[in-house]
Amino acid sequence: MKIENGKGVGATGAPKRTGAAAPVFTPDIGAAQPTAKTAPASAVTALDAVLALQVEDGPGQRRARQLRRGRDALDALEVLERSLVLGRAPASLASDLDRLRGQSQATGEEGLDQIMLEIDTRLAVEAAKLEMSRAGAI
Repeated sequence: MKIENGKGVGATGAPKRTGAAAPVFTPDIGAAQPTAKTAPASAVTALDAVLALQVEDGPGQRRARQLRRGRDALDALEVLERSLVLGRAPASLASDLDRLRGQSQATGEEGLDQIMLEIDTRLAVEAAKLEMSRAGAI
């Protein structure tokens, strides 16, 4: 690399102005502006959380949620069936059956609600059987 003493390097000159002059910004630093006081942030109260959970779902959302719960319940019952064939049921299976049964909601569709009632009944029976077998095994 060759360094020369300033040849070819110079000021670029004044900028060319075309059209109207741009507005000039000059900050007013003389007078201090009062700052607004902020209110402290409030935490979400338990009541707010409960109200947020109670937002009404549409019938389509309830139906989809119950269909998903029905599939999950049938899958759990299938796991129970395989476990009984093998002679060992997972310890968490009884709580899964109770949890799925506790999520029951009416959808407004007579056929779907009837099927879900039958699934809930089977969940309750199988959970009771598991509880009885665990109580007898101890």
